[in-house]
Amino acid sequence: MFLFAVDYFQAMGDVKAVVPAEEQSWKGKAMTRFGMRLVERLEGFGCETYSFSGTPADCANFGIYHLFDGGKPDLVISGINMGSNSGLSFTLSSGTVGAALEANIAGLPGVALSQVLPAQVFRQWVEDRAMQPDVRELLFERCRAMLNRVFAFLNDRTDFLSDPVTWNVNMPAEPSDDWRVVQTVLGHTFYTSCFVASEEGYYHNIDQPEVEERAGTDGMVLRAGHVSVTQLDIRTLGQGL
Repeated sequence: MFLFAVDYFQAMGDVKAVVPAEEQSWKGKAMTRFGMRLVERLEGFGCETYSFSGTPADCANFGIYHLFDGGKPDLVISGINMGSNSGLSFTLSSGTVGAALEANIAGLPGVALSQVLPAQVFRQWVEDRAMQPDVRELLFERCRAMLNRVFAFLNDRTDFLSDPVTWNVNMPAEPSDDWRVVQTVLGHTFYTSCFVASEEGYYHNIDQPEVEERAGTDGMVLRAGHVSVTQLDIRTLGQGL
């Protein structure tokens, strides 16, 4: 999905990319405090690309402050994550969302993109880190159509590139025949235990809780086959009544 995203966003402007040097799922907006961070220039990705040995939020911070000769980018786009980042608990745990929130701290708008995969395709990806070419092309075709509408929706807003908020976008695995982009609110969907015992210890095995069945929530809209777009504004955190 990274190469697809680079290719897609090249048409929007000058793209520079920073990717974690290793798997960093479920890191939220964690920042690395100790140890030396290493950066490496990567070739063959269609734009100026670097790997950074840190979390997604580390990558965003590095890119914002170290790749633009004293300036800052206009927009930070994180993803495209393969899987859903909908519901309050999953959104707060998401490294994809965390990178966009790091942009907001820097005073920049962020877009966090997630594409849900069909169950069979997701299993193949987890096991083989690969997709069959015909499946991949269909996924890219659907994703491109959904992104076109998402950014048409965002660009229609006069505050899109001025307000330091995150737009959390979740795209369905199987869009409905009448699919559309819907602005949503975070559903109150919560997981329980994240760990399962084994002989060696405990391993990560997240449960799949029921989506909160409240109209207008990200999970319900996504389940109905529409694209969910949720505004996350860190400036509202801690506000009193």
